Amino acid sequence: LTYGWICLDAGHNIDVDNVRSCDIAPVQKNSSNWTINQLKIDYCLAEVAQPRCKLQFSLPMLATVILMNACKSICMFLTLWKHRSATLVTLGDALSSFLEQPDELTKSRCLMGKVDLRRGPMHWRMLSWYGPTPRPNIKPDPVTFRAPLRRRWFAAASFKRWFLTMGLCLAALGTSIHFEVLGLGRMASYTKVSLALNTGFGAVDSRALLDAGLPRLGSESLVLSVLLANLPQAIVSFLYLAYNGLFTCMCLAHEYSKYGLPDRKKALRVTSPRGQQRSTYYLQLPFRYAAPLLVASTTLHWLISQGIFLARISTTDYKGQGNSAHDFSEVGYSCLPILLAMLLGTAMLAAIVGCGFRKFASHIPVAGSCSVALAAAAHRPKDDVDAAFLPVQWGEVRNEGTDKVGHCCFTSHEVHDLITGRLYAGTARKPYLDSSND
Repeated sequence: LTYGWICLDAGHNIDVDNVRSCDIAPVQKNSSNWTINQLKIDYCLAEVAQPRCKLQFSLPMLATVILMNACKSICMFLTLWKHRSATLVTLGDALSSFLEQPDELTKSRCLMGKVDLRRGPMHWRMLSWYGPTPRPNIKPDPVTFRAPLRRRWFAAASFKRWFLTMGLCLAALGTSIHFEVLGLGRMASYTKVSLALNTGFGAVDSRALLDAGLPRLGSESLVLSVLLANLPQAIVSFLYLAYNGLFTCMCLAHEYSKYGLPDRKKALRVTSPRGQQRSTYYLQLPFRYAAPLLVASTTLHWLISQGIFLARISTTDYKGQGNSAHDFSEVGYSCLPILLAMLLGTAMLAAIVGCGFRKFASHIPVAGSCSVALAAAAHRPKDDVDAAFLPVQWGEVRNEGTDKVGHCCFTSHEVHDLITGRLYAGTARKPYLDSSND
């Protein structure tokens, strides 16, 4: 325990390693009767030591990092070299593929959204007598189009995804608050809380070292301290993947909804553009979202690195001579960077919840990244063979439907707004089994 020797006699200990808590304030008030190992202390001498910094690294750890990065690079190059066929990476890739080759299983389901595939009469499930291919379990019937309803961005992701992402982020935030309170409480036994927040960014302070029960000497101490100091970084990286995936899902659904705006045809964004198609965003998100997320993520990782870090401590004698045999590893912390990291994390959570309240641009059914719902919306007119390579729009195609039942899809032809009260293909009313495929 840091400064444990000060309370050696106060706790009736004979070994400083047995001291588990030390409140300096009572000792300071009774300094005239202060004893250590039953010896009365008359006065203390202290000298300000000049800091001696040096660069240290572990060769095995460095070699492991280099090897892992080399393996990752090789895998990436092999993937690029071997898989050169058309990819379905973006929303535009999927729509382009389905516009070129319409899917027969989703025919006459143009108003089907991804929510219809998970529950309700259109539930899409695996039927054992159909084999391993998922197929619809019901026959589609027309549905009456109701008044346009623009759903909110929350609908882009499932409740389970929202619950897991937000739950894990809130759990991490709550854990951080708990440890921040413990850290401030421990520092408060040595100094004021206001001074504890001013210890600096990444500054090693003997009063702010984690008491994790790790060995202090040897290579094992270094490895365990490095792993513990970088554990928050790994946790935040996984949480950011879930956070970014949720944000990407909402932005993808928003981009999809803009194809339903009247008189606004847009070319598809694809991985390998052809014709009038456009290339994808550099960061897979519009710049106005990607840039703040990138800055916030970088800042968050930097704050964590300054808040919890490896402290490699070297000891010297009164002559300033060092002895590497007594060097030890600890994990240090700084309260202010941790507090700022929590505030930034809270702001990021508030931002994604706030975006969830935004409304989509049009009333096009929410498809998200569901390939079945995307395929259902891509049944273009038969004569629109080049629709995939031209600017397209989603809406009702008058010459494809009938007088009673309308048809809507992505097409480069002229489209019209859906009419409230009119029947359109895209739902079902009763179970349906195709005996010809038994």
